[in-house]
Amino acid sequence: MQKAYSIVILGLLISMLTACGNDEPNNESTSIMIMYNRAVNTDNNDVTFSQSNCQFVLRNSGSLSMQAHMILKLDNSNTVEFSTDFMPLTASGDESYTHTFSAASVTAGSHTISNLRGKINLVGPTFIQYIVDGKYQCFSTLQPYYTHTTTSDNRTESTGAVSYTTTDCKYGLVFNNADNQGTLYLFDFHLSDGGTSFNILCYDKLNLEITTTGYRLTGSDIVPTSHESNYDTHGTLVEQYRASTITIDVTQQGQALSGTIKTGTDESPIDITLNGTFFETNL
Repeated sequence: MQKAYSIVILGLLISMLTACGNDEPNNESTSIMIMYNRAVNTDNNDVTFSQSNCQFVLRNSGSLSMQAHMILKLDNSNTVEFSTDFMPLTASGDESYTHTFSAASVTAGSHTISNLRGKINLVGPTFIQYIVDGKYQCFSTLQPYYTHTTTSDNRTESTGAVSYTTTDCKYGLVFNNADNQGTLYLFDFHLSDGGTSFNILCYDKLNLEITTTGYRLTGSDIVPTSHESNYDTHGTLVEQYRASTITIDVTQQGQALSGTIKTGTDESPIDITLNGTFFETNL
């Protein structure tokens, strides 16, 4: 299990850092990123999910620009693959390292891609949305990692009601569409300043639903696992966070997360509320 967590962290770090890359002779760096893609057919609201390796080329010639090579499924029988020209990266005023970009219409075989725009944090997430053939609303995200978060809980203890809020805990999601499952990772999870802090607390094998507005993860009676090396994975410290129910909604086309985890005991229930975004200000 520890190896699995290490792979997840390594994958997230590589994804976040390779966008900067090492300068090559032509001041370009190339990254291959795993992207989650959703294509919504506006004619019938059918949603198609795909996961693909997409290529991004970052160029620094006095100003930053980026070329994107995308591939995704439009439906069960159609796949589109296209490349943009180099798109200027415009610094976003809301946070450091964050840039917006857009592209003119792109032709790829019989397909036309229009209204492409997106946002990238050079040490964080990437989000792109575009329209294919005038009817497929498409959204592509680097594996979701939410850095702007608010985690709060309301719980009942022997001394009475207690509430706590922190912005330290960060969230990660991994989807397995083949099994219709997903995993929620809580990084630096804690419910009080002096309480137990978990490097990673993981709720696995959640039911995954692909929606027209994002994703939904649900589950019940789930014991989390922990990356905290000092404690047994299924020891009492994680057993106390057994989720009687868990619901995670990814909305705003993939850039924002909200959710609830009901845990604790009947005598001392804990209601945990999660809220997170990719960027300080979404597209």
